[in-house]
Amino acid sequence: MTDPDPDTGFELHLRATMTSAARTIQQPSGLARHVIERGRRRRRRKALAAAMALAVAAVGAVVIPQVLPERGSAAYPADVSVLSPPLDTAYGVDVHWLPDGYGVRSRQPESLLGLGSDLVATDYSSLPTTGRFSPSNVRYTPDSPNYTVTVSRDPRVDLEARMRQLNEVVVHPVLGRPRLTSGVGGHRTYAYTTSDGTENLIYLLAWSPEPAVVLTVRGPSKAGVRKIAESLVVGPAPHGPRDPGQSLQVEQAARDAFTPGSGTAPWAALDRVEGGDGLRAAMDEAVRTDRKRVESIQVTSAGPVTFLSETEAMITLLINAQEWQGRATSKVVWSPSVRMIRTADGWKVRKQDYCTHMTWALICSPITIS
Repeated sequence: MTDPDPDTGFELHLRATMTSAARTIQQPSGLARHVIERGRRRRRRKALAAAMALAVAAVGAVVIPQVLPERGSAAYPADVSVLSPPLDTAYGVDVHWLPDGYGVRSRQPESLLGLGSDLVATDYSSLPTTGRFSPSNVRYTPDSPNYTVTVSRDPRVDLEARMRQLNEVVVHPVLGRPRLTSGVGGHRTYAYTTSDGTENLIYLLAWSPEPAVVLTVRGPSKAGVRKIAESLVVGPAPHGPRDPGQSLQVEQAARDAFTPGSGTAPWAALDRVEGGDGLRAAMDEAVRTDRKRVESIQVTSAGPVTFLSETEAMITLLINAQEWQGRATSKVVWSPSVRMIRTADGWKVRKQDYCTHMTWALICSPITIS
């Protein structure tokens, strides 16, 4: 998105030359390990390794380019093994490092920093985590520091323009403005410090590794945020199922799940929820307590659908419900973003997401996220 610093020109030239040569080589499986083992056994290989180390030190290289199919821009940090699979793939971006014991707690579309509409944010926390659901409230226990990787894929994204705008309008007396910091993967990178609403600080890095892509990592530790950021490898955007009719199926499944009063028994909505049979007791209680409230819930609009893979999607809904206070009624509106999973029985709402966004009427038993 931006020009590299002038003093990196020699490094970039060296990388380009090495990459061009590498593309002409057909490497059999296990070659890298074989070469390393031979190098340890032969004195002449040690000399070659020492020469290579000297060349890397001379240009100040901090990343090692890798030639990957359909991932020409990918670059791994030197301390990340390309032989091991990623810990997670967030909207086409591989995550190769997370704190020990961390995993995906949730995914949702997000409008972070106003960077565009096509954003997916993935929250990582120490697992297992227990989700508890009470009216209009969702709590996760035990509470662990949370890291978030946000991937924006939108041709309209202009990180530089947005940061200039923030520098003009966002001036915190202590935290200051977004500022340029040491780059991630050689790209211009902005750092910003915010608060989580208490005394805790949240550190944020934002950069654009290639046109139409902006990555943001935020969390409670500068070192943790930096290490996650440097482990990210950008791949192509997920294309989703090749059948265009799948988008309509996702939308219909979401509408059915969140419209329990659509002319059938409210329990039929659970057929569109992953593990919906386990929520029967919760729905029984909701209907017994206030059936009219349950049946007033309906989806008034849905979309767009964002596919994260051929079997996982996200959709944003607009939901209305009615509340009665004596003879008076009032309308309640909320707009959840939910994950959908493709099963043998069709698309279904993830159980965690369903419980999170149905606390207006449905109180689920605690759910363990592992």
